[in-house]
Amino acid sequence: MFVGRTKELAFLNECYSSNKAEFVVLYGRRRIGKTALLQEFSRDKFSLYYTAVEITDHVQLSKLSDHVLEKLPAPAYTKDFPDWETLFQFIGEQATRDDKLVFIIDEFPYMVQNNRGLSSILQKQWDIHLKDRNIMMVLCGSSMSFMEKKVLSEKNPLYGRTTGIMKLEEMDFQHARQFMGDGDFQQHLTYYSVYSGVPYYLGMINPSVNFQENLRKSIFSTTSVLFHEPEFLLKQELREVAQYNAIIESVASGDSRHNEIHQKTGIERTKLPYYIGNLLDLGILKKEFPVTMKEKERAKSKSGLYGLGNHYFRFYYAFVYPYLSEIQEGFEGIVIEETVLPRINQYVSLVFEQVAMEQVRLWTKEGRLPVSPLRVGRWWEKDREIDILGRDLKGHYLFGECKWRNEKTSLKTLAALKNKVSLSFPDAKEPCYMLFSKSGFTQSLRDEAENDGNVVLVDCSGTDFSIQ
Repeated sequence: MFVGRTKELAFLNECYSSNKAEFVVLYGRRRIGKTALLQEFSRDKFSLYYTAVEITDHVQLSKLSDHVLEKLPAPAYTKDFPDWETLFQFIGEQATRDDKLVFIIDEFPYMVQNNRGLSSILQKQWDIHLKDRNIMMVLCGSSMSFMEKKVLSEKNPLYGRTTGIMKLEEMDFQHARQFMGDGDFQQHLTYYSVYSGVPYYLGMINPSVNFQENLRKSIFSTTSVLFHEPEFLLKQELREVAQYNAIIESVASGDSRHNEIHQKTGIERTKLPYYIGNLLDLGILKKEFPVTMKEKERAKSKSGLYGLGNHYFRFYYAFVYPYLSEIQEGFEGIVIEETVLPRINQYVSLVFEQVAMEQVRLWTKEGRLPVSPLRVGRWWEKDREIDILGRDLKGHYLFGECKWRNEKTSLKTLAALKNKVSLSFPDAKEPCYMLFSKSGFTQSLRDEAENDGNVVLVDCSGTDFSIQ
């Protein structure tokens, strides 16, 4: 069953419905759901769908020829195409029906790696035979570096031909919940904090067994795909995997600055930016700045903090990677019970902040908040930190605090937030205060919020976010 991706499907269908030829590039990391999306999009359309594989150029041309001739009418004497030019020209000649021909090449990088001139050939054929036909061409790839540097860059022959570009990202929390079966907010957030928003990873969850058993079978088993996934992904995209492993483990343990990562890993200071840059490009690492910092300031600032850009990688390097030997020796049950379960609430709390930010953005679009901030994020300065900060175009502020703990949130939390705001943002007029709580709120805090329209309480003790 296909789940989610409504915006992405709408984009592809909009391209399909246009009255001109379309050339779309779709890319994203492995397992993100590109193939499922394209199959869902093309299943009721006049389409050619070819998945390239790592074979010689001659065999690739032969396989695509067979696929094309099986789908499209051709003279009886035509058994294959002698070259790529003839094949693309033939496809263009077939794109004359009222319904648009959808031509999808999945894993395009595999097609190009044994024919470096193929992009130039395709560019020429698009300009001559395809761009004026009733066709929608889609190039898809999992190699992030290749798609960005070899297909979309200005130096590539295909640059300027694309009519649409989509980088497929992870699913947000609300869409990811559809993979988890029945369950309340807290259970689903815990799963999301481990399996992330990658559809393939989410598909590993078995709703009929408990959280601990899911971990044991789908992650801590040496025969499971997810046990080997991080190493496989790194080897596919990068060399010197040992260096990257060291950096990721350092960040997963809490090191967030260049100097901390350097000291933990021992990697030379001059080489560290290169490795970190590659991990940022892949989305494995992310760099975060205080939300109030302007873009120009970020380029020169050293105040950015590094974190892991994928929840599963963060979980893996925090709880699996340090215990690989023990897991391989069959002690996975002890590792889960003694390292994961005692720390899972602390681990989930950081994801809770990110999911709360997503909800603020959603409610802003729906006009449900006293303030409508266009930019929402974390803020920190020296010894002060605010979980959620937003500012609208009129200069009104929203300040939020997230509490993922078992006791109810009290007036003390609101007072502490107001104190930080008064010290760091003394000019903020009538700010909106939002408190997100795992376990609800004390009656005194509820009374305060009822009397103050600028205090918003969000209870997460039920099935979803609930504004009190």
